[in-house]
Amino acid sequence: MSDFYCAAPWRGLHINPRGDVKTCCAGDPNMLGNLNEQSIESILHGPVMQEIRQSIRQGQAHAYCYNCVQAERYGRSERDWHNNVSPEFDPKTASDTEHIPTLIDVRWNITCNLSCNYCGDKCSSKWAGLKGIPFKSGARPYYEQVCDYLAKHKDNIREVALVGGEPLLLPENERLLDVIPEDCIVTLITNMSVDLTKNKIFDKLAKRKKVGWSMSFDNLAGKFEYVRHGSTWIELATNVLKVRDLFAQGQWGGIHAVYNIYNATRLMEFITWAKEVKINTHWQSLYQPDYLDPLKHKPAVRALAHAEIKRVLDRSDLTDSERSFFTQAEQNFNNPANENLTDQFKQHIEEIENQYHKDQQGQFARLWPEIYNIL
Repeated sequence: MSDFYCAAPWRGLHINPRGDVKTCCAGDPNMLGNLNEQSIESILHGPVMQEIRQSIRQGQAHAYCYNCVQAERYGRSERDWHNNVSPEFDPKTASDTEHIPTLIDVRWNITCNLSCNYCGDKCSSKWAGLKGIPFKSGARPYYEQVCDYLAKHKDNIREVALVGGEPLLLPENERLLDVIPEDCIVTLITNMSVDLTKNKIFDKLAKRKKVGWSMSFDNLAGKFEYVRHGSTWIELATNVLKVRDLFAQGQWGGIHAVYNIYNATRLMEFITWAKEVKINTHWQSLYQPDYLDPLKHKPAVRALAHAEIKRVLDRSDLTDSERSFFTQAEQNFNNPANENLTDQFKQHIEEIENQYHKDQQGQFARLWPEIYNIL
């Protein structure tokens, strides 16, 4: 790929729950270094980082950039975000050792209060507990180092992304919000299933003006509680309205929904609810696992999903973004089906209900009879 321009190697800082340092979420986590073994400074100014910068200065994507190169075969990638945050940056005039962080994405650990059906032990402490995988909560050994680094560069920071686990449950984010400037943009992806009346992080966010909310859910009522195990619909719906009220003071955001087999036959009711409470919805495609993608199932399942998308596209109140997404989804029904995925999905439901979420036994059949009866 020629003319590969990206500001991230000079302007980004991403730290995942294991302590791996990257300059963006999409970068190879095994290539640069880990904070349990090295300092931030030594990693960001190290030889591999210099090699990446040299490659991009020459207009070439480095192996570190593989995920963005692949994503751009189908649309936009992570580097668009970084370039938008630092539009004035020119890699051709930057040095190979320079690093001035403007976009920060620090994921302290995977503390989460839910075990969502399409999540797992690498992203949720709740799932780790269900699978008997040890998880240690609390601040990591490098916590002070990261806070000191951010305080040192706070005047350069333009945007901070809060991601988890569940970012509203990570006390480390309290101090992070104290360190960064008041005019800094804060974005977060949250499950919205937290008691906001007693949440210090929410209180700090509510006092800021530049906050963007991505509220992650894509079902209603009992179906929501089935998929987002450990949540309650009443709490979620109440919290959504509480966040919506913050939009009047300059904050922004909406629902971040993933199109999948759990909502494929109930899109109309979800979209109607979102319109009624006046919250925008951003839809995205499912990347994995394939057995949760209704577009790839056997014909009977695909037919149900296709019929629902046609009903959605007949609506007159869709945003341009919604219409574009579902128009593209309808075109994808022409892709080859995989009969084996339906069996894999049945195994997924049996595992969820009989091994991990035993309080949900038989609930899929009750909540989604139209799908259950043709599996």
